[in-house]
Amino acid sequence: MKRYYNILLLLLVVSTFSLSCEEYLDVNPELGISADEVFTDYFSSRGALDRATRLIHNYVYNDTDWSGEVGCVSDEMQISRTQFPIHYVFNSGNWMDSNFRDLGGMTYDNVGAEFNGNDIPAEPVSKAFVAIRAVNNVLENIDKLVEFPTELGYTAQELKDQLVGQAHFLRAWHYFTILKRYGSFPIMDAVYDPSTDFDQPRPTWLECADWMVSDLEQAINLLPNQWNAQNKGRVTKTSARALKSMVLLYAASPLMNPQLNPYGSSSKTYNAEYAQKAAQAAAEAINSYSSAGYEMLPLSEYTENWRSRSNGLPREAIIQAPLSQGTDPNGSGRAGQGWFLPQFAGGWLAENQPTQNAVDWFETIDGYDVNDPEAISSGSFDPSDPYSNRDPRLRMSISVHGDDLYPGLPDPRPGAARTLNALPGGWHHNYENGRNKFWAGYYSKKHKWPGCNKWHRARGWFRMFPHIRVPQLYLDYAEAVNEAYGPNGTAPGSSLTAVEAINIVRARVNMPPVLSKYTSDKETFKQRIYNERAVELYHEQHRWFDMRRWKIAKEVFSQGIWSADIKMVNGEVVYDKKPMEGALRVFEDKHYWYPFPTRVMNIMTQFEQNPGW
Repeated sequence: MKRYYNILLLLLVVSTFSLSCEEYLDVNPELGISADEVFTDYFSSRGALDRATRLIHNYVYNDTDWSGEVGCVSDEMQISRTQFPIHYVFNSGNWMDSNFRDLGGMTYDNVGAEFNGNDIPAEPVSKAFVAIRAVNNVLENIDKLVEFPTELGYTAQELKDQLVGQAHFLRAWHYFTILKRYGSFPIMDAVYDPSTDFDQPRPTWLECADWMVSDLEQAINLLPNQWNAQNKGRVTKTSARALKSMVLLYAASPLMNPQLNPYGSSSKTYNAEYAQKAAQAAAEAINSYSSAGYEMLPLSEYTENWRSRSNGLPREAIIQAPLSQGTDPNGSGRAGQGWFLPQFAGGWLAENQPTQNAVDWFETIDGYDVNDPEAISSGSFDPSDPYSNRDPRLRMSISVHGDDLYPGLPDPRPGAARTLNALPGGWHHNYENGRNKFWAGYYSKKHKWPGCNKWHRARGWFRMFPHIRVPQLYLDYAEAVNEAYGPNGTAPGSSLTAVEAINIVRARVNMPPVLSKYTSDKETFKQRIYNERAVELYHEQHRWFDMRRWKIAKEVFSQGIWSADIKMVNGEVVYDKKPMEGALRVFEDKHYWYPFPTRVMNIMTQFEQNPGW
C-alpha cells in the first residue's frame, strides 16, 4: 500500500520540489537550505502565500485560457465547434477519467505544466492542491518566524497576524475550489508525507463546510479591514466574510444535502439551519464592505469590473484574481481569443457564443420576465423588436442582431461586416454556418473592450476577473434569507429583506423593484432570485455551479439549448427562437458531481466514489 500512498501524495498535495517562482518555493534539500532558515524570514514566508494567491485562477489570464469553458457546459453559452472536448467530453456526459480542462484537475499531469511557467493547461483544482500545500507549510512553520522588516509600516505581530489570516483564507478558498466540483473531500490541514494514511472515510459536505468556516473565522479575526497602498488588492476581513457567506450558502443548497434530497430524487429542499447561518454571514459581509473601501459601481462604471485603463483593481471586487502576464496593458490586445473572441475577429475555433436561453433571462425595462404573457399584453415586451426596452445589462453583456461590433473604432473591412447580421444570408450568419459551426445568433461582449480584435488590437487596457463582487453579497443574502425567513424576512443583524436586497442590485442598473406578482411567496420569489443571479453574474463562471447546487441542471437541460431564429418574412424582420441543432447536454443525476478518477479510487478502500460513477 505504501506505493499507493506515494502516488496519492503526488496526485493530491504535490511535492514542493516541482514548484518554482517564489523564494520559498525554490527551496529544497538539494540547495542545502533548511526549512528553519526559510521560515525565519518574513519575505520568504510571504512568498509562499503570494504564490498561493497567484494560484487563484484568472479566467482572463491570456489569449488562450481555455479554462473559461464552464460557461458553455451550462446553458448560458455554446461552444462553437463539435470537434472540441467541451462538446464530446463535457456536453456528451463522458466525464469519467477525462483529463481535459476543468475535469482534468484531479490529475498530477496537468499540474506539472503550470509550474514550467505555463498557466494555460493548469486547471483550478490542480492549482488548489498545490496552493493548499504551500499554505499548510506556512502555518506549520509560522512560529519559526523571527525576522520582520521595519519598513512596511506594521508591527511584527501585525505582520505575523496578516500572514496567518491570509493563510487561513487561502486554504478555505482553494479547498472550496475542489469541493464545488467533486463534492466532499478529506480535510487537508497538515503537510503530509509518505507515512500519512489517506485511506479515510469520506466526510460530509457539511463537515467540510464547517472546517472552511472555522478557517474563515480565523481569517476574519486576523486580517486587516483595509491594507495600505503597497498591499492593495490583498484579501481583507470583508473578503473572508464574503467567502464565508458563499460557503454557507452552498452548504444550505439542495445538492449538498443528500439527507434531504436523496440521489436520483427530484427534491430540492434547502437546509434551513445552514440557510440561517448563510443569511447572517451575508449580512455581516454587507455591513462591512463599505468601511473596507469596496463599493457598488454606478451604471456608468459598470464595465470597469472587467476592463479598465486604470489600475486593474475594481472597487467592486472583494475577491479578485491576481493580475498577471496577459492581463496588463502591454499584452496582445486581444486576450480571451480562445474563450469569448469570435474566430473572424482573431479568436480560435472554440469561442463560446451566448445562447437564447441567456438572452431570455434579461427582463424588460419594466421588470417583466419576457416569457410572462403579461409582458406582451402590457406592452412592455414587443416580440417584433425584442432587444429594445430591456434590462441594460443585456446590451452591455451580449451583442445582438443590428449591433455595431466596433463602436467608436475605424471600420475593419474588408475583414468583417461592422453590424452583426444574424439573418440567413447575413455576413455573420454565413460565416458561422459556412464553417459548420454552431450559430446562436449572438456574440459575447462582457469581457471585451474597444479594440479587442485582430484589426484594432487596442492596448492599454487592464482585464480583470473578480470572483466575488459586491452585488453577490446581496444575491447571496437574498437567497439565504428567502429560504430561511421568506421574501419579506430579515437576517439577524440586518433590517434588509430578501426582496430589498435584490432590489438594491437592480437599482444600480436602473431596473425597477421586482414586481409584486413575483414576490408573493418563497417559491415564486426564488425563481426571480435565480434569474437575477444569472443576469448579474452572467459570464462570470457562476451559472454552472449554481444550476448544479440548486439541482436544476437536469430539468433545465431537458428543455434544450436555444438559438435565435431571425429571418425575413414579406420584407419584415421576424424574430423567433429555435432549438440549436446538435447542441445537446447529456446530464444525468451522476453529473451533479465530477467523478474521482479511477486511479484515485484504486488507492482508497473507505473513501466513496460519487454516486452513479
